[in-house]
Amino acid sequence: MTNHGVTLRREPNRRAAVGVVAALALIPVAATGCSSTPRPSRPTAPPMPQSLQADSVATEEFGLLAGGGWAQAWSLWADSAQQVLAQADFVRLNTQCRPALGIPYAIDTTTTVDPATVRVDWHRAGATGSNTLLYQGGKWRFVPDAGSLADYRLGVDQLVQQRRAAGACH
Repeated sequence: MTNHGVTLRREPNRRAAVGVVAALALIPVAATGCSSTPRPSRPTAPPMPQSLQADSVATEEFGLLAGGGWAQAWSLWADSAQQVLAQADFVRLNTQCRPALGIPYAIDTTTTVDPATVRVDWHRAGATGSNTLLYQGGKWRFVPDAGSLADYRLGVDQLVQQRRAAGACH
């Protein structure tokens, strides 16, 4: 083919041909990536609770008890403990027979009993004790000790009378 005395030779554009071939090779990959069929995934295990988180909840609970945050302390309790004593009754108990406030609890040891149970040993002034924390519904929950739960089952009025008689109200 001639154009104004210049001979042009028509050769296929090699770069364009390589690009087309490469693009055609990618079509099956792109189609697979856009497929509406979901790829099977591995089931994921629920996250394991951390004993450090349980220790943090115990620290929060003890801080609330030492500071008079009765309603907030009750809200950290495990479901089974909340069934024993209503929040309003816990607040009334500690309002009518106030324990000593401002004396901090100190956690001495934290022991993982199993993946969903942690025990904390503590002291406060001259008293010592231990409590359990349970992992429920994705959160660590505090469980008052068995003696306290038994006392709560007596009812607020009787428990206030007993504590007043023992000189335990401040």
